[in-house]
Amino acid sequence: MVALLWLLLAADPLAQVFERAASALSSGDYAAAEAGFQQVLKASPKHIGAMGNLGVVYSRMGRFDRAVQVYRRALALSPSDKGLLLNLGLAFIKQESYAEARHVFEGLVKAAPMHPQARGLLATCQLHTGQIDAAVAAFESLVKENTGLLYLLGIGYLKQGRPEQAGQAFDAFLATAPPALANFTLCKAYYESELFDDAAAYCRKALEIDPKQAGVHREFGKVLVSLRSPDAVKELTVATRENPNDAEAIYFLGAELLQEDRQKEALPHLERARQLNPGFWGAYFYLGKAKAQAGQNAAAIPLLQQAAELNGSESAIFYQLGRALSSVGRTEESKRAMDRVRELKALSLDRETKAFQTK
Repeated sequence: MVALLWLLLAADPLAQVFERAASALSSGDYAAAEAGFQQVLKASPKHIGAMGNLGVVYSRMGRFDRAVQVYRRALALSPSDKGLLLNLGLAFIKQESYAEARHVFEGLVKAAPMHPQARGLLATCQLHTGQIDAAVAAFESLVKENTGLLYLLGIGYLKQGRPEQAGQAFDAFLATAPPALANFTLCKAYYESELFDDAAAYCRKALEIDPKQAGVHREFGKVLVSLRSPDAVKELTVATRENPNDAEAIYFLGAELLQEDRQKEALPHLERARQLNPGFWGAYFYLGKAKAQAGQNAAAIPLLQQAAELNGSESAIFYQLGRALSSVGRTEESKRAMDRVRELKALSLDRETKAFQTK
């Protein structure tokens, strides 16, 4: 009895630390929440609740790589925890690592076939990894329960070459949207579907209706990048002036400046993008590429390694990393990176072949 009382008293301070950290998380004080959950884990390394909440902290701070690490650590102890699996998949999506996210949601849907959120997220990942028919079928079965998926269903129809059905889905999704917002949304949808001329037309229409519609200059700039228009930098510059903390606009501006060999102008934007969204692989990749182009391969390697850690399915990262490693004499590591390039390209070709065969 005395021993039990001692255990209860000893555990109580730790519970108080957990509760304070949870309260800090709820109020948006992420630094305090992180410190509190780390304190709990130092005393109790297998505290799954602290791990799960710490993953949420990192996700809300944009540190998705750290979130993934924590969720995996928790899942090693509780591999069937649906909440942890859901959050792990969402962290991958935030990193645009759709292949990794798809594997997570495939397992979750297999374990819980009627989990509507997991099914919708799996379909989203399928949409971004070339499994278009599967994605569309899933969205069609889910839109009655969640009309928000009509937007993604429309994109799926566009990718299938079914513009009439896409238009119907978008009309239903945007039935009550103001005209500027509707055109802006369509610009994003057609951009996602790689129909860049149509996307540009919708962005221009949105700006004609309301030049101050939030986000349009950013999306228009992204479209112009894909169209290789010399006006891309101009639009993205306007977007960053409108919102100096728009990480996506800053990233695309930095990347486009680098593509135009304007390295000195590009670097501050890429550094800022990394600060604003440290869990996104793209800024690390382009920073590494910039360093390599300047002959600073030793400095490029850790940046490219970080990009590869954040997105293990992008062959361009491993190609650039392989070249940088080779240039400093790290032959075996370079070979492994180039092997990964070939592996990823083979997987991509296999997916394209299977997609063609099913049509």
